[in-house]
Amino acid sequence: MKIAPITPDEPKRLEALYRYNIMDTGFEQEFDDLVKLASHICETPVSLMSLVAEDKQWFKAKVGLEPREAPRELSFCAHAIHTPDLFVVEDATKDDRFHDNPFVADHPKVRFYAGMPLTTPDGFNLGTLCVIDQRPRDLDEAQKKALKTLAAQVIAQLELRLKLKVIGQEKRIIAEKNRAIVESIRYAKRIQRAMLPVADDVKNMFDEFFVLNQPRDIIGGDFYWVSEVKDKKIVVVADCTGHGVPGAMMGMLGNTLLRDVVDKKQVTEPEKILSYLNTEISKVLHQQDNDNHDGMDMGVICVDDKAQTLTFAGAHHKMVYIKDDESFIIAGDRCGVGGNKNSRRKHKIIFTAHTVDFSEEGEWPIFYLFSDGFRDQFGGKENKKYTLRRLIKKLHTIYKKPGNIQQLILRDELKDWMIAGNESQVDDVLLLGFRPKSAQYRTTEATQVTEFVQV
Repeated sequence: MKIAPITPDEPKRLEALYRYNIMDTGFEQEFDDLVKLASHICETPVSLMSLVAEDKQWFKAKVGLEPREAPRELSFCAHAIHTPDLFVVEDATKDDRFHDNPFVADHPKVRFYAGMPLTTPDGFNLGTLCVIDQRPRDLDEAQKKALKTLAAQVIAQLELRLKLKVIGQEKRIIAEKNRAIVESIRYAKRIQRAMLPVADDVKNMFDEFFVLNQPRDIIGGDFYWVSEVKDKKIVVVADCTGHGVPGAMMGMLGNTLLRDVVDKKQVTEPEKILSYLNTEISKVLHQQDNDNHDGMDMGVICVDDKAQTLTFAGAHHKMVYIKDDESFIIAGDRCGVGGNKNSRRKHKIIFTAHTVDFSEEGEWPIFYLFSDGFRDQFGGKENKKYTLRRLIKKLHTIYKKPGNIQQLILRDELKDWMIAGNESQVDDVLLLGFRPKSAQYRTTEATQVTEFVQV
């Protein structure tokens, strides 16, 4: 009996074998089916998917043979892996390599053997897909071609398993990274919320105040800001470029600049506040030297309770107020704050101030500021934008209700609108409403303070 020599690249061949993690594993339908098909096509009682390890050949799939493995030195497959093509022994009793092999002399009395090497894409023969018979014979050309094709399918299945394993590992890595990113963003949400006005402070500044704040993602680019300086209240609603983390970062920049211009520099004129932010955002982002277009649309209000006046300036923003059952819209300027386009104009942008006197007798007004997320949301039976007109009409029907009730009505209105159109939220949504403080300057028995609500 002639023992097959070790392959010249045996260490690398074994490394290729073990990278598939298939040795000593259970039967699997994919390989069982291929072995059965080989036995059927080649008309042999025995067929094997044989893998040649250091000291044994092991059968991942088999037909017509009881053992799961055999010594490598007795293996026909150990000879077959030395050739790149089909290895055929028509009559083992007449072959010097096998005539005295125990598997020829004894059970299973091998006479005919045909094995096609299982060759990996990088050229290593792991074993064979082989067929065995107890009588001398040969395969016709169609059978030989079929055996080669089935062997290629075995390798394809092994490669698929390997790729699925790699994909699974990469998926777990991605999932872990995603979990870490989401946790970081959720923590950033806590920071973003902490930067919002303190609820109790805002309650005391107005007769009524509510906020509907629904970021599209975990964190958003819309933000509101409230402060009080020189006995005047400053209310800001801003819509920053982008959503999620980019929008939130712009929001933090806007928040910082507002603190600087209002709280530190004591600027209360809305048009000057907008001008300051426009200049500083362009400076911070070096927009005169690059193609950065980031910025924000913003509405700024200054409430003077003593004079009973309200001044508004807007950068691509509008203000709506309702008094005596009549709605009024005040449009801001048609330019944003920040953005490369604005920063390169020859002349400095001048924002327009609009003043509302609410000292006249009559119903105490309510004022609304909002980003474009609500009005631009797709939905409804015709799957169209909600529109500013529909929003103002809705506000007109609810403006006499307490602020917390308005907030809930608007939240449900937006939800129902999206459901009707089978749409998800497309943008950050921010809308706030307030009634100026009236108790100190008008003769009323009581004023109503509604609950500050944050979604």
